[in-house]
Amino acid sequence: MREQILKINARSPLLVEALLRHFQRNFPLVSKPYAYIAECLDSSEAEVLSQLDQLSQQQMLTRVGPVFDHRRAGASLLAAVSVPESEKDTIATKINVYPEVNHNYARAHHFNLWFVVTAPDQTYLDQLLEQMERDLGYPILRLPMLKSYHIDLGFQLHKAPEKHGFQYRDRSFVLIQPVNQKALLAAFDQHHLRILIQEGIALVERPFALLASQLSAKSGRQITEESVLHTLRHWQQTGLIKRFGLITNHYRMGYRSSAMVVWDIPDDRIDQVGAQFKSSGLLSLCYQRPRRLPEWPYNLFCMIHSQDRASVIGCVEQLQARFGLARFQKELLFTTHQYKQKGGVYTGQDLRKFGVDQSHTSSSGMANLPQLMFPEQANREERFNGQT
Repeated sequence: MREQILKINARSPLLVEALLRHFQRNFPLVSKPYAYIAECLDSSEAEVLSQLDQLSQQQMLTRVGPVFDHRRAGASLLAAVSVPESEKDTIATKINVYPEVNHNYARAHHFNLWFVVTAPDQTYLDQLLEQMERDLGYPILRLPMLKSYHIDLGFQLHKAPEKHGFQYRDRSFVLIQPVNQKALLAAFDQHHLRILIQEGIALVERPFALLASQLSAKSGRQITEESVLHTLRHWQQTGLIKRFGLITNHYRMGYRSSAMVVWDIPDDRIDQVGAQFKSSGLLSLCYQRPRRLPEWPYNLFCMIHSQDRASVIGCVEQLQARFGLARFQKELLFTTHQYKQKGGVYTGQDLRKFGVDQSHTSSSGMANLPQLMFPEQANREERFNGQT
């Protein structure tokens, strides 16, 4: 991994390490964020932008942008299908066609394709899954999240920075800024801001001014950079955005082996075990999902990412021994191929092209954004409902 970074930029590999260490979270929602980052790292805005562009070209960086809380952003679930190995690539390609699918992996199991589907609301999600079943020709195992115990997909480089690397100067106090209620975007513009940032923000000096310009062109009204920033800060402060920052590809970061580990934990112990798993520091994700008997007996899911298969197995053995789980059934589903990894899309598409009746889905194809605004703002923006 160290050698890969040196190939990115032999002059300043430590800047890459510093960027990934400090800005996978707490990305500055200010007018010139990359200049702010450069000041924190005693670098230059041009060098920061250059390094991020090269990380993107190397596919270590998938985007700079938000990770939404799917429970507030819309509806989503983990899905799986069991297909013949000879058809796996073909079926995976069909799954990838759907923009609502943001992750799609092959795993070593008879349920051998696993993907995440997002949607504006539950009705849309249900209809989409029905259409996908018709398209794929195989039943879909549906596993919505019931409870989240741990989410941490901020991956770090395995090698520690050199002693004389970039010094990080914490200026986080600058980012603690109140949200101006009157400056929030209208519901119509919030809808389109969500669409624009789902795939990330631009690597330009003033990305939020660019977003404001794009929104202005869409609405026919003047949208300010200030309104975009206040809206993003509000989404972050109220929990719609869980994390805003550099979103990385774990495989390209050196985490070459990963497994979804599933357990059958008694219902009266699952909260305890979930909390223990979170405290262990050994895993990236931990969720409760429903059993689907008789096909699927497991209710606790966790993801472990590491450098090799033996390390993943070692983590599972540690969890089992430390928390007395040897008597509970489990399976390790190692990832064998990554077909798709991108940000979640909650804006939806027109399913009528598939012959689906959308009369009962949300009219905007978007989660109810006014509920995420201040009440006064939501009331004031009702006049835009007809435009969505």
